[in-house]
Amino acid sequence: MQDRDVKLVTLEPMDLLAVGHIGPYMKIGDAFYTLAQWLSERNVRTAGAKMVGIYYDDPNTVEASKLRSKAALHLGEETDVEVISPVEQVQLRGGAHALVLHKGPYQGLQEAWMWFYNEGLQKLGRQPDFSAPSFEVYLNTPDEAAPEDLKTELYIPLA
Repeated sequence: MQDRDVKLVTLEPMDLLAVGHIGPYMKIGDAFYTLAQWLSERNVRTAGAKMVGIYYDDPNTVEASKLRSKAALHLGEETDVEVISPVEQVQLRGGAHALVLHKGPYQGLQEAWMWFYNEGLQKLGRQPDFSAPSFEVYLNTPDEAAPEDLKTELYIPLA
């Protein structure tokens, strides 16, 4: 396992457009596809937007078929698009968060999260706030980079 640098960051609240997903986290790509189609049909500009995966449940304690997540996009600019199903507006809270960068294939994300919760938070001496969801920000995508070059920021809200 690569040694990971854990950082303490303070975030501003983040307004997102999102599509909900129930099921295995590795299948969230289906919800991202739905979101992309919805935005494309409405000619919403997505240049400079950040892709965000929001995760509500612990996959070690919740059955895979019942895991709750959202595929989301933080637009670089305001939009006046009417938000209707299956898309919803979501806000991630601001404040103190722990951050770690995962480099490599998405298949390694579960292991990275396990390390982050079990060892990474200890490096900061902080406790997670389980009332707010953890999330990932995808700095690039499989369309842009080889699996070993993917970069994903992992965020845990802190108490």
